[in-house]
Amino acid sequence: MKNNLIKTKILLLFMGVILLSSCSKEFLEEPKNTNGVTADVVFSDRSIVESYVTGILRNFRRQYSTVDTGGLYALYFARSIKGNDLIQSPNWYRFDYGHENREPGYRRTIFNWDYNYDQINQSNVLIKGVQESDLDDASKAEFIAVGKVLRAFHYFQLALEFAPNYNNNRSIARLPIYTEPATGASEGNPPSPLSDVYDLILSDLKEAIPVLGEDRLGKSYINKAVANGILARVLSVTQDDWSGMAAAAKAAYGGGSAASAVVSSNWGAGFDDMTDQEWIWAMYQDSNETNFYYAAPHVMIDHLVLSYQATYVNRNFVERFADTDVRKLFFDIYGVAATTPYREFITTKFDFTFEADLPIMRKSEMVLLEAEAQYHQGATGTAQDLLFDLQSARDASAVKTTSTGQALLDEILIERRKELYAEIGVEWFDAKRYSLPINRDPEHRVVVNVPADSELFFLKIPQKEIDANPNFDDSINN
Repeated sequence: MKNNLIKTKILLLFMGVILLSSCSKEFLEEPKNTNGVTADVVFSDRSIVESYVTGILRNFRRQYSTVDTGGLYALYFARSIKGNDLIQSPNWYRFDYGHENREPGYRRTIFNWDYNYDQINQSNVLIKGVQESDLDDASKAEFIAVGKVLRAFHYFQLALEFAPNYNNNRSIARLPIYTEPATGASEGNPPSPLSDVYDLILSDLKEAIPVLGEDRLGKSYINKAVANGILARVLSVTQDDWSGMAAAAKAAYGGGSAASAVVSSNWGAGFDDMTDQEWIWAMYQDSNETNFYYAAPHVMIDHLVLSYQATYVNRNFVERFADTDVRKLFFDIYGVAATTPYREFITTKFDFTFEADLPIMRKSEMVLLEAEAQYHQGATGTAQDLLFDLQSARDASAVKTTSTGQALLDEILIERRKELYAEIGVEWFDAKRYSLPINRDPEHRVVVNVPADSELFFLKIPQKEIDANPNFDDSINN
């Protein structure tokens, strides 16, 4: 893995990220840019290390090569429009929507690989730099934990993007593991079994969680809740520790009342404010620190302002919402359903402005993950209660389910799609981890039916990696 991971990014990367505090957003002033400072200086002072962490996190909403290959938001939105619930017009992300963006030389494949491995390298630089520093022991432990959470998070994205379903083939080797910073002389490592990748992800998270506290500079930063939320997501894929998944999800949303945790002020208000108590982790923006016309989902989905106005909603998904549900924010503003059926419904869930915060993790997701884990442990009543805690918060007329067995699990997964659509690629994520097909309705602009466990659920290894890494050859993509 040479190219822009090993030959570049050797010097420390510091983005000029000064996210200013304001009376309307509970966000503290972040450390100032220290671009070009050497390692011995960076890791000698806590405030400068914080600035380094800020740079890594700023890459979540960075502008890379194109609108659909930006930061973390681009990775999530590409997943979101691969399903049946959303429809993408011939605009940005159209190749992801058509499931035709997985070849070794395509920009989706290259970006998803380079972006995540670059973030992993920055995490490794952080961990090693802090380990070798003279910082106090408490600061060392904290920053190493943050580095491990970030490394785990990005290896998890790679495992989802470039490997098949974990439980179908744990021994498949497609991803190299790096736990040391790259240097100019580094040579790419051989691919490791998928089980080894997940072992590293889980060990990083489990080592970090006891060290981290809840305090942080702002909601775009890592804390114990964020780490627990990532762990819950990972365990929802491995499906071998339902008790641990339930505990992690509950810890992520605060450990108290689920009914209180899911209360949100964002529905009907633009879904753009990270100060909402229900948001756990987000990408912060303001008029000074904005991603302009890159920041999906808002810039793709909002049809009421100057934006790409590119995303529509499947009418059959719209029909899943009761009229009394506050999430039913779908409208026919164009009146062209007779001639262009896919353009019938838009959603006003997201308001696009240059100051819109972008969600990464919310308490409602964690409540539903706990419900799912409780179901798998045979705690049907608890799973029903947790599901109703969310449903009744969104719909005053909701009726508690009496479903059991597979029907209950299906209801939980449907509720995840209704609550989280367009945010984190939930429909694609759940289909992949449960070996489900994605079948599109005729209303779609491009009707592609993806069989369960299809190769369309993962990307090919980039050709540039195959060419640069002596431990790869073209057979990796056969």
